[in-house]
Amino acid sequence: MNNKRNKMDFYEWICFFFIGIVCFLFIMGFFEAILMMDYTIYAKIPIALVACGVLLLSFRKFLVLYTRVKAKIFTTPQHDVKILLTGWGVSFLFFGTIMASLYCLNVYQPQKINCDIQNQLYGWLLFAVVGIGEEIICRGIAFRLLCDRIGMTWALILSAVIFGFAHIFNDGATVWSALAIAVTSGWLLGVAYVYHQSLWAPIGMHWAWNYLEGYVFGCPVSGAFIQHPIIMSRLVGPTWLTGGTFGPEASVIAILIGVAISLYYTLKLKQKRHNQTTT
Repeated sequence: MNNKRNKMDFYEWICFFFIGIVCFLFIMGFFEAILMMDYTIYAKIPIALVACGVLLLSFRKFLVLYTRVKAKIFTTPQHDVKILLTGWGVSFLFFGTIMASLYCLNVYQPQKINCDIQNQLYGWLLFAVVGIGEEIICRGIAFRLLCDRIGMTWALILSAVIFGFAHIFNDGATVWSALAIAVTSGWLLGVAYVYHQSLWAPIGMHWAWNYLEGYVFGCPVSGAFIQHPIIMSRLVGPTWLTGGTFGPEASVIAILIGVAISLYYTLKLKQKRHNQTTT
């Protein structure tokens, strides 16, 4: 292949990378804005379902254009649901362990219980759209295209940093909080995507994390406070433990547990790839 063609390929890759990200940011932001308007939850249910469908089908079309072959983002309903629930389970274990640790250290202090079903349904739907949209952008586009250009290891590192510092503009964000998200969630979500060979794994993790953090445990979600969570609570103590105004995502406890889970997934992936090369 001549140099001119190589340059053409690189320019084409750049276009897919940046235009793809911008387009999906617009689609996700459009539906988020509609869902955040003040109207009945029963009207938001079909809108959220449409949003998820539009994001997923648009991503499939994007992959067809990028790979020039028929792309699949769905396998069988049973398999996809299983992988999605696996992602939910990992985040439940991850975030549940963080909050249990903070509770034992008297940092996380529940105040009262309040379960508003309509509010919970809204949070569940909203973060489904956010989880699908952000994972398409960060793993489905950024990580996948970087893999094709610079290899998996560097793509994992770079996409994790991009994911972490994408949160730098959120309320209460600092360089520390951005690095914390990169080291824990950014790496974990990328490794889970490769290990399961399915975007449903990081979608489930992302969706569950945000929902549990904000609508169940009553903590800030990347600096944003959620109204009417199940557990009304407060975080008290040093910033390195509480995460400050950004929330427990920036806590050293979250980093330690996140690194442990990420390391486990990384070792599982290494073992899986080794088995594949020896069979």
